[in-house]
This record gives sequence, C-alpha cells and structure tokens, in this order.
Amino acid sequence: MSVQSWSEIVRDLQANWPIYASMPFVAAAVGFGTKIVAIKMMFRPRTYRGFKPFGWQGIIPRRAPQMAEVLCDTLTGRLITSAEIVERLDGKRISKLLDRPLRPLLDEMVRDTAETYQPVVWNSLPPFAQAAVVQRAQEAGPKVVEGLVEDIRDHIDEVFDLKDMVTRVLREEADVLESMFLDVGRREFAFIRNSGAFFGFGIGLVQAVVWAIFHNPLIIPVFGLFTGWFTDWVALRLIFEPKEPTKYLGVVTWQGLFLKHRIPVSKEYGELIATNVLTADKLINEVFTGPKRANLLPYLEKRVEKALRKQTAGLSELLEMKVGGVNLSGISVGSVSLGSIFGAANLSVPAIGEENIARMRDDFSATLMDRLPEVLPAIEAYADEAMLIKPTMVDRMVSMTSTEFEGVLRPAFQQDEKTLIAVGAILGFLVGELQVFIVEHLSTHVK
Repeated sequence: MSVQSWSEIVRDLQANWPIYASMPFVAAAVGFGTKIVAIKMMFRPRTYRGFKPFGWQGIIPRRAPQMAEVLCDTLTGRLITSAEIVERLDGKRISKLLDRPLRPLLDEMVRDTAETYQPVVWNSLPPFAQAAVVQRAQEAGPKVVEGLVEDIRDHIDEVFDLKDMVTRVLREEADVLESMFLDVGRREFAFIRNSGAFFGFGIGLVQAVVWAIFHNPLIIPVFGLFTGWFTDWVALRLIFEPKEPTKYLGVVTWQGLFLKHRIPVSKEYGELIATNVLTADKLINEVFTGPKRANLLPYLEKRVEKALRKQTAGLSELLEMKVGGVNLSGISVGSVSLGSIFGAANLSVPAIGEENIARMRDDFSATLMDRLPEVLPAIEAYADEAMLIKPTMVDRMVSMTSTEFEGVLRPAFQQDEKTLIAVGAILGFLVGELQVFIVEHLSTHVK
C-alpha cells in the first residue's frame, strides 16, 4: 500500500476538499442510518418476509414466546404476586357494587330453576309470591358473592395463575409486548440513533486522514464496515454499562442510560403494566374463564348450596304472608289451596331430596359461573383502584438491584445482538462501496 507524500496530500486536499469535508458527514449518516435500520429490524416485520434462509422477521415478534417468559418471570417473580393483588379487594364492597346488576340475572336464574325442579309449585304461586321468592334470592346474592371473594382470597393460587395469564397476554397481544420494549426504552433507542451519528462523525474524520495518506479504494468500505459495527456495539454497551456511576479519565462520569433513568422508566413501566396487562377486566375474567376456573366451581357450589338450603327452609315463612288479611296458604288455585299444594310437595330439604338439592346446586352454580362475567364490569373501576398495581410496580422496580432492573429491557437486545451489529457492519460496508464509487468519479486527480 503506497503512502502519499506531504506535498501530494496538500495538493489533493486543495483539489478535492469538498470530498474530504463530506466524509465525516457521510460516516455520521452511515452511523445514524444503520441504527435506524437496526431498531426497525427489532420490531418489523411482524411476520417472516422473504424466502428462508434469505428473509427476516422482527426480533421481538419472532422471539415473543421466550421474551414473554423472561418478562413474566421478572413481573410475577420480583414485582408483584397474585396473593397481594387479591388481598386488597374488599368482599363487602364488591358485593354492594354487584347487588344491583345481579338482581335481574338472579331473577332470570331463579325462575328458570324453579320451573325446572318445582314446576307445579312454582306455577301455582301468584306473581307477587313468585316475586317474593325471587327477592329472597336477590337478597342472598351479595352474601354468596362476599363469601366467594373470601374463598378466592384464601385459595388464590389454586384458582388463579398469574404467571400463565401474563405470559398469555404478552404472547397474544403483540402491541403490548412491543410497547414494553419500544415505549419504555424510547430514550435508549433515541440515544442509539444519535450516538450512531456522533461516533460516525468522529470515525469519518479519521477516515478522511487515512484516505489522504493512502488513497486505497478499500479504506472507505472498511471504515464504513467499522462505523456500522462499532457504533452499534458501543451504543449497546453505553445503554447498560456501567451499572453504577463511574468516572472516566477523572472528568467524565457515566452510568448505563437505562439504569440512570430508573425512576421515569419505573413509572412508565408501572403505567404500562397497570393499563395493558394487570387490568381488572383481565384479572377478573381470568378467574372466571381461565384454565383454573374449574377449581373455583366447588367453592361457588358450597356458597350456593348454603343459600339454597336456607331459602328452602324458609319457604314456610312465605305461606304465612297475608294477602287481604288472609294467609297465602289459604288462597286457592282452582279448587285446591296453596297450603295443600305446598303440604303435598312438602318443601322441606329431606322431602325434596339430597339428590335434587345437589342437582339444583350444580346447575345453578354452573350457570352463575358462566354468567357472572356479564355483571363483573360493575366492579372493574373499584378493582383497578384498589389493587394499586402501578404504585406497587414503581416501588418494587425502584428497589430492584441493577442486574434485576437491567433484565426489564435487556432481553430485547440480547436475543439477536450479534445479528444487529453484523447487519450494521454490512450496511456500513455497502455504503462505503457506494462512497468509493462516488469519490473516484468526482475526485480531481492531481500530480
């Protein structure tokens, strides 16, 4: 490789100074542009494009299952547990909130159950007596709900799997997983882009000097390759390292940007989780429609059976109701009094039979389990407020160790970090080749 003399360098600079002046800016553009491409490649495209092995799918969507598990471990293992979420819910408050929306549902269910299991007695009752039976069930409804909340609280790990729910949400809702990286890490992504331009400009200055000395066509693409590779590599290092503030050369103090921004990141992450993942509607629906819903059914059946036995035992009180000064039992339906109908039916639990009681309990409980989600939106606003997801997340994240905190964003880069850096290097090399072509055609050759 020949070296130009000082006089040759001076003449070349005088003749081609615009080209030399452009080199740092071109290198800055290469650094900036390759960073934009690298960031885009992390998230796009969401589905595989191209023909294998010559194609690409965004790192985040391609690694969604693994990343969901990593984030889920951080979320459910270190930040919040299902037990502390549910223990903040007040069963009495929930039962009061559900009292009104439950009434029409219980009205329908009681009438259907009575028609199925005691059609003769039920159809013999006048409308106001049927309404009285329904009202008794409606008054018992809040107690059933309150007891069920206690059962859920006492057996939360049996009836609800927080980790499974979070993992499923992150896998199925691509926008949520993407936001967890893109929104929370937006400062870091901006730094990657800007640092590419900054470091690229510095490398371009060196490139201009080396080109002036050697004038070898390989210099520019090699520097382009180095620019793409180095700016990617150093940007990723500066985001996560060092974990603690460290002074360099006795002048510059630096801490990994992500760790430095711990407080605002914690608030944004908490907000994101509270509004997209651990929301009241998702948590409540998971309990009643999730894979562990079958484990909740026996607890509901126990509460329903207790209420059913109480209601059945209290039917004798219904016969003492007076209509126009006459006991209900004395009122006739056709030629037969209600008292004789009730007496013949003998509505005591032993007479109804334990088997029928069990069938009524099972059917009523299964229907109630299926239909409760219809009325549960009534408690969502209260539940969101009571669960304190956001403040809990913020407090826990702030108290995390540097290594634990790094794990919130680091997986997005770790999965294919080497690939991203290699892509940056290749793009830099290709731009360098183009730059050589332009330089050779625009340069004024001097002797």
